[in-house]
Amino acid sequence: GKGVARGTVWSQAQCDQRLEQDLQRFSRDVTRALGDCPTSQTQFDALVSFHYNTGAIAKATLTKLHKAGEFAGAQAEFGKWVHAGGRRLNGLVRRREAEASLYGHG
Repeated sequence: GKGVARGTVWSQAQCDQRLEQDLQRFSRDVTRALGDCPTSQTQFDALVSFHYNTGAIAKATLTKLHKAGEFAGAQAEFGKWVHAGGRRLNGLVRRREAEASLYGHG
């Protein structure tokens, strides 16, 4: 990201500030992508986490399904985003499971 390069060392306060800025930006992106679609707080939080990690909120099928009110279908879509570099990664599997669970509690 901007301001981060090999050898960059930040204080905890700088890290916290950057995270807050990033979360605000990603939250705005999700709000823009969803428009006026009814969304619970847990669904929104799961979608922000998804977007923070993938950057794909505007193009993801799960967003289209959510906007159509097809929440079960949208929840199932999280599990499709578990690959990086052509490989299925256990860390992404766990992250998507946690996001899908959070989403489903909405």
